[in-house]
Amino acid sequence: MDKKSVYEHIKQQIVEEKLTPGYWFVERELCTTYGLSRTPIREILWKLKSDGFLEQEPNKGFIVRKLGLEQIFEVFQTREAVEGMAARLACSKGDESFRSLLREIMQKLNILDAEADPAQGSALGRQLHGAIVEAARNGIMVGIYEKIKNLSILTSNITRKSPAIEKVSREAHLILINALLEQDEEKSERLMRDHMRDTCRQVVEQFYPNMLGGASNNKNRTHSENGKNA
Repeated sequence: MDKKSVYEHIKQQIVEEKLTPGYWFVERELCTTYGLSRTPIREILWKLKSDGFLEQEPNKGFIVRKLGLEQIFEVFQTREAVEGMAARLACSKGDESFRSLLREIMQKLNILDAEADPAQGSALGRQLHGAIVEAARNGIMVGIYEKIKNLSILTSNITRKSPAIEKVSREAHLILINALLEQDEEKSERLMRDHMRDTCRQVVEQFYPNMLGGASNNKNRTHSENGKNA
């Protein structure tokens, strides 16, 4: 296998959670598995780190990244800003092929049992969000979205473990699609922003119990201290 193929194979294993957060890569084992020397293997690992899939720990090497609470907040805040505006722009710039894709996704969502198949719900959600950003036809926005997409995949891996979250997302996606088909710019942006906030809150509440209030209190305390120091 060449470097690109090995990169894609490892990336897919992370996306599919065959390699779970905290998994430690042993370079000599990778060399044996893929038939490459240590230099290209290290280049692949560094690229995976650069793309957000791995992190490096002292005296241990590369491990599959696990998103912390603050990073989850940052991912959803960035997505809210970028994808909220993308939804607004997609109303006016999206063409008939975009609206046809929306109707296709809507049809699949209508028959989807998100609680029985949360992974499919997550996949349809990624397809919808990607289509909206593409339909916005803003090159800079696409570039920013591409940079956070890998981290978004890691958060999707969290949500697809929760049928309850995917069920709520399914409903949010259906309502959002209707607004996009109606080409209602204001409503589409608002629904997208609300969807990002709600999903973030549900992820934190379910997988980081008792942390949401603490994080909010810390932020409020920081704002208060900044006000006193101003």
